Amino acid sequence: MKKTKKTTNAFLKQPKGFALLVTMIVLVVLASLTAGLATHLTMAKRRQHYMIEYQRARYGLDSGIKYILSEIPTTNFTTRSREDNPDFSDLFWMNQQEYAQMIAAWAATATDEQLESVMKEDATIKQSEPLDTASLLSKLASLFGSGEGNEPNQISVSEDEPAYVIEIDPNDIQVPGPYGAPWPYVMEPIEMTIGPCSVTITIEDENAKMPLSWLITPYKEDDKRAQYVLETFCEWMQMQPDEIKVLQAQCEEIYKKKPFKINAGSILVRNTTTTSSRKSAASKLRTSRTASRTNPTATQRRPAAAHTTDFAKLFHSSLLDRETLALPIPDTGQRVETALKYLGLWGSRQVNINTAPRHVLQAAFMLAMTWDEAVEMADQVIQQRQLEPFKNVNVLKEIGLMDAETFNNLKNYITITSTFFKITVTSRTGNARAKAVLTIVKERGQTKTLMVLYDEL
Repeated sequence: MKKTKKTTNAFLKQPKGFALLVTMIVLVVLASLTAGLATHLTMAKRRQHYMIEYQRARYGLDSGIKYILSEIPTTNFTTRSREDNPDFSDLFWMNQQEYAQMIAAWAATATDEQLESVMKEDATIKQSEPLDTASLLSKLASLFGSGEGNEPNQISVSEDEPAYVIEIDPNDIQVPGPYGAPWPYVMEPIEMTIGPCSVTITIEDENAKMPLSWLITPYKEDDKRAQYVLETFCEWMQMQPDEIKVLQAQCEEIYKKKPFKINAGSILVRNTTTTSSRKSAASKLRTSRTASRTNPTATQRRPAAAHTTDFAKLFHSSLLDRETLALPIPDTGQRVETALKYLGLWGSRQVNINTAPRHVLQAAFMLAMTWDEAVEMADQVIQQRQLEPFKNVNVLKEIGLMDAETFNNLKNYITITSTFFKITVTSRTGNARAKAVLTIVKERGQTKTLMVLYDEL
């Protein structure tokens, strides 16, 4: 009893700091639990709020898709002459310095109206203080050099009127494409508000790009020009040799899945029917006789357009590394130039000679020409379409740009009217975004949707 009493007295004599420490530990644990619970509730609310916003974004997306599909059948996309505009054909290979030189050379002879027509909405033209003749000649010499045609003594300046030098940021110039909007758009992006959503719709000319399907055709088994086209295209896009080999290997894998044919017909699909083992022999016989009367061949056909859908799925599958193709080309400033931008991955078969840039034209012509011939042909086509777009593909033969044999070899790969378009619809509300890509064919007065891919990267 004495021992127990001593222990109790010792415990009662413990310092009050011990009780305070225990209290603090309990409070810290409770605070941690409270903070964890609050964080969990906040995250749950955010997830719930995001889901609500995403559903609204999807509503805006679906509404945007319905809108553009209703407008497309009555909308005509027409090319125009570009004699007085800077040409888009060579932008793909220009670095920022070359691009600035091209804009400066064009602006030196452009009128005020022409300058204003290509300036971005938020851009302004800067006009320096008046310069005397000597200062102006010195300024021009520093801008354009002193080569032939730019010697100071060849520039005439009036002594009576003050001279000005217009300073233009090349990034403020929006180089118009064949339809007026920047290449490859066929019209300016459509901006609209649907409920709480901001919806953006863009339409691209897929016939202005090089169809990757050309590289998975049996044609390359007999002639290596198709492989040469791919290698040349990738070199233009500044891809490394190892990257080119990987892309060739990926095309080979896609080729094993489905080879490309330029004028492929409808697809025959055979249906196989299975019967339950529980059915009697007489029941199976009646079923077989009925099936043979209603569907003797037990097959059906997919339209020829289904080939396009098949290739679009293959090109957007894991068989093709699109992330590497989407890497930006260096030294292009604010312009975003990538190999993916110039490749047709949606099953297009032909190139529009009125809307394709130079390297895509050369790639098409190289399927039936030598390198030198393709370069010369692309240059002649670009010069001609700047004055007036081609009205008929036969003009290439009629005006002597190519002989009959070459034309016959190329006519299935080129066109003068785009029928294949890629539509991107993006809907945003709050932090949520919903996106879809549609591919359509618009020809002979009919519009057909081939594929819809949601949240395409």
